[in-house]
Amino acid sequence: MTLVPVKSLLSSAFITYLGGENESSREINMNNWKSALRVQEFNIRTFLATEAQLLTFKKEGLPADRLSMENAIIILNAVRTNLIIDPATQATEWLKKSLQQNNESVEILNHQDPKFNTTLELSIRFGKTLVIQEVDGIESLLFPVLRKDLNQQGPRQVVQIGDKAVDYNPAFQLYLTTRDQFVDIPPNSQALVTNVNFTVTKSGLEGQLLSITINFEQPELESRKTQLLEEEERFQIQLASFEKQLLEELANSEGNILENKTLIDHLNQTKTQSKQIEKSLSESQHLQQSLDQQREVYRNFAFIGSNLFMVFGDLIKMNNMYQFSLASFIKLFTRSLETKPQANSTEEKLNYLSSSLIKLCFSEISRSLFKADRLTYSLHFVKGVFSDKFGPKEWEFFSGQ
Repeated sequence: MTLVPVKSLLSSAFITYLGGENESSREINMNNWKSALRVQEFNIRTFLATEAQLLTFKKEGLPADRLSMENAIIILNAVRTNLIIDPATQATEWLKKSLQQNNESVEILNHQDPKFNTTLELSIRFGKTLVIQEVDGIESLLFPVLRKDLNQQGPRQVVQIGDKAVDYNPAFQLYLTTRDQFVDIPPNSQALVTNVNFTVTKSGLEGQLLSITINFEQPELESRKTQLLEEEERFQIQLASFEKQLLEELANSEGNILENKTLIDHLNQTKTQSKQIEKSLSESQHLQQSLDQQREVYRNFAFIGSNLFMVFGDLIKMNNMYQFSLASFIKLFTRSLETKPQANSTEEKLNYLSSSLIKLCFSEISRSLFKADRLTYSLHFVKGVFSDKFGPKEWEFFSGQ
């Protein structure tokens, strides 16, 4: 309990400053802060969310990688309006689904919608949740809302929207989303929003592809892990309930505790049940470790997939038309899994799948390029996928560096 204020401070700093950073930057900053505050262990996912919540995020369509889960926690706990940078649109779809399940009055609005002003005013007046998509900047019209510049007029509060004073409903919520990872937010606007960056990273995509692979190859592993996490959450809730019940009985007991037979029986029963739950929790954790070791067999295949997507992401430097969505790449990745090669071992099968994925991606992407760029693409592809084939300074020679 003594560390709760310090961990709350770390959580606040994480939400305020690290939402727009990638995984490595978050880890570096968090390690520096923990060192300065002399905190040994801190994980924002376990401090601000439960396993049940994280599993719910996953069921609602949010990618299961660490970055996405942390971003979801930021979105749900941020005080300022969230600006969600989501090139793959996976997070935006999750947000809309999650809000619609928990809130009936959700409005989805595009930034260029001709009814933008009217929808904004009605959402503020009636306390709706408004999701504005395809944001390419912060409109000056939104500044009073983001700053919460509220004026008191008798019993009601109003906010100025353009030339209108609109009644402000405290239930109103606003989310801004964009697919543009290079969206330009001026300094005077940055302090008004919480940046949440869902831009695909190599390690984050590796986690997503690993989950897809296991669901395809050994779905029982993934379902068993989910079941274990749900059981662990249930055990922890039961344990907390027993502790609370025990404290209440001790507080309400009268007379000599040692002579209170009913209380002693309850204490013994609670102690027995707590030991059983702690034993079940320990067994569950050992089984999770065993499942994680089995999952790791497929990690190299997921790593190759994430590496390929990053190689394709660099093609935009050649031509702005060469942009490939994560959804289309996942379709290629799934197609390679559907080949179902016959092999004597898992290792042999994964080698075949890796080779199949590389060939499939190379041929599919090369078809979409101009002929003049295909040789450059081929060399770039080889460098990205088979970097060990290049000798010292050889790539620098080819690229003219």
